[in-house]
Amino acid sequence: MAKNSQLFGLWSAISLGWLTLNVFGGTSFIMFVGLNAGGVPALLYGFIGSSAAVVCIILTFAQCAARFSTAGGAYHYATFLIPEKHRRQIAYPLGWLNYLGWIFTHAGCCAIVATSIMGLINLCRPEFDVTSRWKLFLIYLAIDAVCWLCNLWGVKGIPKLELLGCYATVLGFVGYTITLLVKAPKADPRFVFVDVNNNTGYSSNSFAILLGLFTSFSTLMGLDGPAHLAEEIPEPKKSLPRVMLMVIISQFVVGLIWIIVLGFSITDLSAITNTATGIPILELIRTATGSNAAAIVFCLLLIVNNGTSALGSGLTMSRQGYAFARDGGLFWNAKLIYHSPGLGVPIWSITLPSLLVALVGLIYLFSNAAFNAIIGSQATCFPSLVLLVTRGKLLPENDRWDFGIWNIPIYLVSIGYSILVVIVSFIPQSHPVTAVNMNYTVIVMSGFAIVMSLAWVFEGRKLYSPPRNEEDILVAEHGVLHALVVHEDEENMHEFSKSQAKSHITPLSEAL
Repeated sequence: MAKNSQLFGLWSAISLGWLTLNVFGGTSFIMFVGLNAGGVPALLYGFIGSSAAVVCIILTFAQCAARFSTAGGAYHYATFLIPEKHRRQIAYPLGWLNYLGWIFTHAGCCAIVATSIMGLINLCRPEFDVTSRWKLFLIYLAIDAVCWLCNLWGVKGIPKLELLGCYATVLGFVGYTITLLVKAPKADPRFVFVDVNNNTGYSSNSFAILLGLFTSFSTLMGLDGPAHLAEEIPEPKKSLPRVMLMVIISQFVVGLIWIIVLGFSITDLSAITNTATGIPILELIRTATGSNAAAIVFCLLLIVNNGTSALGSGLTMSRQGYAFARDGGLFWNAKLIYHSPGLGVPIWSITLPSLLVALVGLIYLFSNAAFNAIIGSQATCFPSLVLLVTRGKLLPENDRWDFGIWNIPIYLVSIGYSILVVIVSFIPQSHPVTAVNMNYTVIVMSGFAIVMSLAWVFEGRKLYSPPRNEEDILVAEHGVLHALVVHEDEENMHEFSKSQAKSHITPLSEAL
């Protein structure tokens, strides 16, 4: 492995982890979507339970991060732990699932920023109609494009922007928590801790609570974000496990406090959810403080918070894609791992996922509920599943991150939680099901499964060479190089000559 370029320091890596997980921004936006399914108690207890399960996933990641430092994140962790005879067949779909998970995460961040901008315009101009879906889609595309441009031409400034977003988030959280505690009329404690609300159309309250868990799941995505910076931070095997744990523990504290504060501040749910801004929390802030300016400032805070989150998730999905293409796992791998001598970045590893995010956003034209279901479908249990099946036999020894008899329970909780997330993400959130509230996750995932199969047929079966361990990354790169040279008469070679390929297929740390 080439030495890290150290584009990110410890605090900027923590900031990126904070903003890709982003419980404060995500909860502020999506909390009110789930109040029809179980109410505040379902969200509160669901968040506590989800956080406990997510800590188990993070502990598994920490075990792996202390031993492996590559930009592949959860995909590479699982790949290194799969027995040799099954590695190629299992690692390929795992890499695709991790890649698609980050695409959905970035799509969700862009969607929140777009909706926040529409809400801000309505706060300033009440006659502005936020229900026009084509306007929302155009703003969504603009946010996706801005993140793409920043990743191409402003990559060195991203760590500073992530720090800025993190500082703004902390100040906003503290400021508005105090403001709501002081100014907002208070709801009955039963509303926050006991009363179940069921406006889903399903007759069963238990089923409504299950659907309400989706809101908690959606606020705890993007878990392996810092792991994809392993080739760009100093001493990753030492710092990454700490970064991951610091991020999830601090995010749990922030989320727990924020949910309780918001819950006690809701005294007229129907008025808040039927707001003309399209964003219930803005109406809550406005009514609680009696100030339109306070709502405008909070909306600007949401835009900064989720905008930097979108930037961080856009950077992360390009890093994961680069690592996967470096193994020959995607399509047009030669292009994806080629970096421009002028820009110093892998242009197509940044551009391709941005284009896919734009395509996912087409669903925005039809249904906001359907789009929310799709972006919440990311679950990352690959390393836990592999470690459980293999009993961790291929995990290198490291006394510092070995949990002894607790290993198996940690893996079981991680896997069970991830399975539950996948099941809930496929269920329509309301009944009866219509074209507007239909859950299109199955259709979208089926489409990507077809793309993955085609990628395997045309390139993967010839080029895909998953690394066996961290030191094998360069071997995998040369495996791709060899396959490209052998098939140099094929279209995927483009203008590459053998000597050019050797100079351009490099580890990500050198590319940056």
